[in-house]
Parts: sequence; C-alpha cells; structure tokens
Amino acid sequence: MDIAISENLKKIRRQKGNTQQELADHLGISMQAVSKWECGDGFPDITLIPAIALYYNVTTDRLFGMDEEAIGAKIKEYEAKSLEISQATIDWKENNKKQIALWREAQKEFPNDHKVLKNLFFMLNVPLFSPRTIDNFDEIVQIGERLLAESTDNDTRLQTINILCDVYANEKDFETAKKYADMLPSCLSGREMSYGRCLAGEERISHYQKTIRDFIVNGINSIIQAMTSCDMALGELVKVLEFSYKLWRLLYSDGDFGYYVHSVGVTCLNLASFHSSLGNTDEALCYFGEAADHFVRADQYSGGEFKYTSPMVNRLTDPESQLDSKKLLKTNVTQYMQLIEDTRSFDRMRNDGRYTAAMEKMQAVAKMEEV
Repeated sequence: MDIAISENLKKIRRQKGNTQQELADHLGISMQAVSKWECGDGFPDITLIPAIALYYNVTTDRLFGMDEEAIGAKIKEYEAKSLEISQATIDWKENNKKQIALWREAQKEFPNDHKVLKNLFFMLNVPLFSPRTIDNFDEIVQIGERLLAESTDNDTRLQTINILCDVYANEKDFETAKKYADMLPSCLSGREMSYGRCLAGEERISHYQKTIRDFIVNGINSIIQAMTSCDMALGELVKVLEFSYKLWRLLYSDGDFGYYVHSVGVTCLNLASFHSSLGNTDEALCYFGEAADHFVRADQYSGGEFKYTSPMVNRLTDPESQLDSKKLLKTNVTQYMQLIEDTRSFDRMRNDGRYTAAMEKMQAVAKMEEV
C-alpha cells in the first residue's frame, strides 16, 4: 500500500502543479514528511488521507492506486447485482432493503464515488414521491448536500435537487422544499426546450417527441401521486385516472406503449378496482381485461430495442426495454396477481367469466418460459 500511495501521490501532486511544501503547508505538517511519503519511506496517517484526496479533488481509491477503469468495472458489478435483486425479489420492501445493503457495501469500498453515493441516495428514498415515513432522513440530506457540493455532473445535481425537494416536502418542511425547487429551471426555460433549437430536421423532431413524451408521462405520474396524498372522492379519482389513460392512448395511438406498458396496465388495474368499489361492475371488468392484455403485450417489448410507430413518438426507439427482461415481467405480473387476490374491491368480479379469462392471461405471462 505504501508503494502505491507514494507513486500516486507524487504523480497527482505534479499534475496539480504544486510543490511538496505547498501540500505540507495545507496539511499543517513538515515538507520532510511529504518527501518521505513520496520516497516510499512511510505513508500518511489515516486521518490525513481524506484531506489529501479532497485537496487534489480525487477519490481515496485513486490515491491508493486503484485506477478509474478498475473502479468503473467494480461499480458495474454492483449495478449488475442491483438488477439481479430487482428481477428476483417480488416484494418491493424486501427489494429495497437488499438494495440499500448492497449500496452500503459499495460505499464502504468506494466512499467518495459519486455514482455509488447517488445509488445509495436514491435507494434510501424509495418509494419516491409518495407520502411515507422516511427512516433515513438525516442520511439522505447529508448525502444529497454532499453530492450538490462535490458533483459537477448536471444530471446528478438536478436529480439530487428533485429528491431533496421531495424529502423535505414529505416532512412538511415546505419552505426548505421550495428552496430546492427554486434551484430548478422552469419547464419553458429548461434544457429540453433550448436544446431543440440547436437541432434541425429529423434530429429536432425526435428531440421534441421525447420532450413531449417525458412531459406527459411525468405529468400523469405526478397528478396520480398527488391524488393519493389527499382525501379525493373516489368518483373524482376515477375521472382523473380515466383522463390519464386517454392521454396514454393519445400519445401511443397505435397501442405501442413500449417501456411504459406496465404503467398503463397498472392504471387499468386501478380503474378496475375503483369502478368495482363504485358498483360499476361492467366498467371494472372492461378495464380489468385491458390490464391483462397490456401485460400480455409487454412480452414483445422485453429483451431488445423497440421501435415506435405512433405519430407522436415514431422517431423514438426504446433501449430501456432491453432491461425489461421476461424474468422481471414475470415477477411484476406475479406481484399484481397476488395484489388482486388480496384486494376486496375485486370480489364482486370474481365469478364473472371475463374476470377468469383475464386472470388466465396473466397466469400465462407469469408461467411463460424465459429465453
């Protein structure tokens, strides 16, 4: 370890363009101590390592000789494990518990890596944007403030600000939440609108199609999440969900929902449940059947790039569908079926043949062979 740090310290210091004396003055030690480190005659006290890394704006891993390529490869291993956990764990609470444990392990190995911190930050705040008890509030804020202070990556900073806004809003500290919200650009002056003006032809159309899609999808999710946090009458809730479903079908007029087919299917499941609670059994069974059809259709989106044909999204492809494996699809549908069995609002539909047919379709998805 001392040989690795001696060579790396010397290299990093010279790249910085400063002297041994300047480093010594910053640390409040003698220049002779720095000279000994670089000669391999000793190494810094463990308490000085973070200060040296911060002074040179490098990770402690790099200081000890682990190059960026090796670090990146190791973090990809953690990301692969994270995906495996998501695909294998049906219960979201158990999944979240395992994810937090995984990224805590990664943080111990790479305490200064922003990608690791970002993943841990995200997992500590799951589920996002819904009223809940936050068990790790102080840690979430601490990591978030650190990412804002250290990261120069624009997307990381914006996502961090969004989550901090959500966390404080959930704690009813609306003034602090607004402080973070004010750090974000408005939708009209944001990157998406400005960037489109820098493009031309097909590239410009593709960019604005993605912008419109993201705006609609986020708008749908936001209004639904807002409704669940207040005492909205069930009838009004149904109308808003039906409007959301119409937006989905307008955006994807050919029915090519791609990556979002699960969200559309869940919207139909909710509509089926709510209509059933209101005594609208026929409407409930209609939406229940549509939900099953969406889950069946999801199979064609898994395992490869998907090309849209609907006019509002036909310049887009969906590489995210590559992550949507059959194993994950089976896991999700199995979870939905268990939820349906446990939810009393579906009881009035269970003796109807349309209910049975829809459940058989979902059962077939849950039992399909993985390729």
